[in-house]
Amino acid sequence: MGKKYLAEKKKKKKSAMGGVVVLVILAFIFVFIIAKFALTNNVEDTFSGAPSHDDVYTIAKEYVKPTLKSADASFSDSEYEFGKEQDSVYVIKSHVDLGGGQRTNFQITLRFHGGAKNDQRNWEVLNLNED
Repeated sequence: MGKKYLAEKKKKKKSAMGGVVVLVILAFIFVFIIAKFALTNNVEDTFSGAPSHDDVYTIAKEYVKPTLKSADASFSDSEYEFGKEQDSVYVIKSHVDLGGGQRTNFQITLRFHGGAKNDQRNWEVLNLNED
């Protein structure tokens, strides 16, 4: 009877330790998720998904503006073409009115590296053509 009792006690101890391991793993995952939210400036950026057409066009304008010779450039927010080439690579074709009846057409290819969609540091220009 004593050996049976010791065998059952050992079995229960082993299953209890398995439960403790599971609880420790769950606690670690919980702490990781809480830390991720605490260190992120904006919770929406963590789970926001792929950028929209307008997000990509807004970033494209920020990259094109410094290349223009005119300070009073006017971008058309409704007349642009959007394309997605591959995972996180986007192409924008549009034009900018420079004043005096001048217009510059441009095509820009951008890669999104993740993070806040409106943060230019999360984007990379792969190609920029103006004519």
